[in-house]
Amino acid sequence: MARTLDVMARMRRLVVEEARQRLAFCLQAETAAAAVAHAAADRIAHEQAVASHIAADDQVVEAYISWLPRGTAALEQAREVLERSRAAAEQARAQLNAARSGAEAVDRRIQAAQAVERVAALAREQAELDEAALGRHTGAG
Repeated sequence: MARTLDVMARMRRLVVEEARQRLAFCLQAETAAAAVAHAAADRIAHEQAVASHIAADDQVVEAYISWLPRGTAALEQAREVLERSRAAAEQARAQLNAARSGAEAVDRRIQAAQAVERVAALAREQAELDEAALGRHTGAG
């Protein structure tokens, strides 16, 4: 049974490592998506500032009005990607926590089995001592 538990512990550690790597990938994707969303929002703010400037002529304002739906769509798409990335990262975080819990459960089971084995070894040792003492006692009389 100890060998089975050792195999399970190794497997659980692999699962934890895979979950950790998946979370790292998801967090990188989330960071990249946040940067894209931030850039899209900054671009809209910049274009609006240029179009709102007192020196902006009608052509600049019309270009802004023409561009704004595309800019807004890009921002909306970036925000949707960011939300999906956040959800994926949260799911990966939950999977990592579950994997860690599973590994910890196997580790606790291994520790319990080791404790039982230690108790059994101590009991065998005590029985040997008792038998030796009994043999000396009966042999002396």
